[in-house]
Amino acid sequence: MAKLVIPGAILAAALIWAAGPSHPDYVFTSARRFEPNAWMEGRDRFPAGSALVLVSGSAHHTLFPDFFASADAAISFDGRNILFAGKRSAGSRWQIWEAPLAGGTARVLTPEDADCIRPVYLPDARVVYTRLQSAGTELEVMPLAGGAAERLTFAPARYLTADVLHDGRILFETAGDLFTVYPDGTGVESLRCDHRRDRDGARQISSGDVIFTAASRLARFTSSHAEQVDIPQPALDFQGPVAEIAPDSWIVALRRRPSTPYGLFIWGPGAANPMELEAPAAANAVQPVIVAPHNPPRQFPSALVATRTNGNLLCLDARASKQPISAAIHSVRAYTQAANGTPALLGQAPVERDGSFYIQVPTDRPLRLELLDEKGGIIRAERDWFWMRPSEQRVCVGCHAGPERAPENKVPEVLLRTIIPEKLLGPKS
Repeated sequence: MAKLVIPGAILAAALIWAAGPSHPDYVFTSARRFEPNAWMEGRDRFPAGSALVLVSGSAHHTLFPDFFASADAAISFDGRNILFAGKRSAGSRWQIWEAPLAGGTARVLTPEDADCIRPVYLPDARVVYTRLQSAGTELEVMPLAGGAAERLTFAPARYLTADVLHDGRILFETAGDLFTVYPDGTGVESLRCDHRRDRDGARQISSGDVIFTAASRLARFTSSHAEQVDIPQPALDFQGPVAEIAPDSWIVALRRRPSTPYGLFIWGPGAANPMELEAPAAANAVQPVIVAPHNPPRQFPSALVATRTNGNLLCLDARASKQPISAAIHSVRAYTQAANGTPALLGQAPVERDGSFYIQVPTDRPLRLELLDEKGGIIRAERDWFWMRPSEQRVCVGCHAGPERAPENKVPEVLLRTIIPEKLLGPKS
């Protein structure tokens, strides 16, 4: 076990303001080498090691000096504990650890059978994190008190935990875009439907906006806009996530040239010149997080039934799409992924005149849909895989219509014809 080293004067994780330029206590990651997107290729983001540093006023304290690497700090809702990813030695795996901020022993939460990174607290005494696999990554949750981990993702891709939103959804990154999923693995969808492949470092702030970096520039999603909103900012190289001090006042990681390390600055939207906090010449200062109590997100009451092996998907109007569909839709075809990675046909179902269909699909497996015309030609096909959980009942507004779109107030024709879903479960054994 590792000992957390903090002087006795720093016994509370409350908001403490320093003399001079005001800022709260915060923790950041210091690393000689920082490769933020290396996880997408199965590589280490901190190949030369890293250290979590607590800043209180002008004092700096390395939290886990006996670790080869520590990073990805998260502060508990009461402000008393710190959750982090750590490697005891250069040859050991990344594991998830928790320690009291008042000083004490760090305890490991995850078994050392795979690298586990980017932990975030859930409001029900659990933690969500990313497990790194050779062929991809998975999101998992497990109790803080110990116990079995539960897998949340079931499609081939690389996922990275980012935050837990105020409404209880888990925010995560994949392929450079932002997605959400509930803590039981249901309801996976893109955060917005204006897909790009350059988003990372996301975190939700008190207003409900999600702040992230896009091509080294800060941007935001806000409830009043269905698309990304750019933030006025100086011509600097930013790296998320930000740490919110107050409305429109953030601790941000940035660098002035790509060849220099990242430092930490106080900056807000529209401000001209960032105020320097940490600018070491030989190390990056990234991943700031404020040390203070904060409100927990809402708890999500799961309705999954583990004994059921299928899920039902109701589409209200497959014609409703962000990109217009002019052809007449005749049917929908569902695929899963075979053991060798190739698509495997599950079956085909009719689409009603109003664009609605109702199908049953297997759960905890990759899924993908195609829309067909009367001759079997493909009108629209999903590029990425999604999944459904046991007994999940899911309703979508349309085909790639976007999560911000509201449905029309009418009963779809497929439910006027039948309330029994068409079973697309693959060949009978």
